Amino acid sequence: MPGPRYDAQKCMGKVLIVNNQTYYAEKEKDKNRPIDIGKEDKKVEELIKTLNDLGFTVLDVEKNKTRDQMIKLLKEVAAKSDFKDDYCFICIVLSYGQDGVITCYDETHSPKNPTARMQLPVSELQECLKGDKCKGLLLKPKIFMLQLEEALRDSKDGIETGTQAPKPVKIPREADFLTYTCERERAITTWEKGLKQYVQEPKQPLEIQKLLTRMNRLYCEYYSTQGMTVDTPCVTSLLTREAYLKIEEPSPK
Repeated sequence: MPGPRYDAQKCMGKVLIVNNQTYYAEKEKDKNRPIDIGKEDKKVEELIKTLNDLGFTVLDVEKNKTRDQMIKLLKEVAAKSDFKDDYCFICIVLSYGQDGVITCYDETHSPKNPTARMQLPVSELQECLKGDKCKGLLLKPKIFMLQLEEALRDSKDGIETGTQAPKPVKIPREADFLTYTCERERAITTWEKGLKQYVQEPKQPLEIQKLLTRMNRLYCEYYSTQGMTVDTPCVTSLLTREAYLKIEEPSPK
């Protein structure tokens, strides 16, 4: 009978980061997400350092990927990466998007009027990691951390041919997936701070559900101090056991 926790492994696991920062736009001011790219890159570097300190291996930081390129990335990870000694896999996506649907890069269309080919439900990425396609991650946590910011349409813009509303996200029926979605750019800072404060520093790290609850609080408290109201980040979990993002220390003899 399996225990209450996912089985410990030699390594924490692998991480893939996709950061869609720059998009095509007719107006130069609409070219990038409303961020300081240099500052966001630095935040990503800080998150990578914390993940490395926890024992994770960051495979790569990919930027400005189309829908097909993102699916190809996950298929390559599933096919070519050796997960036998890994505890879990984490995919981090920073992009435009909403309702669990990522708005991907396109060289000819603005994210303010995305075509169907720019819209990628996270469930399609998760399909690449199901047990029949990636046996090394079977019965292991597969975690998706999403920072999806909505690209507000210009009221005077017309609707592009082929544009459609994002489809509601559907999580694969297979167990052991977790999706955590934030809608503001503060998400990446919250993740890095939460991992340090509640996983790296304590001798006994928080279980992932409790960890994400604490991250929600950090995220909402920040915006509250700015006089802003935001939606609480959304957690969708099909995990079947307790998950901890830190290698277990051997028990004292």
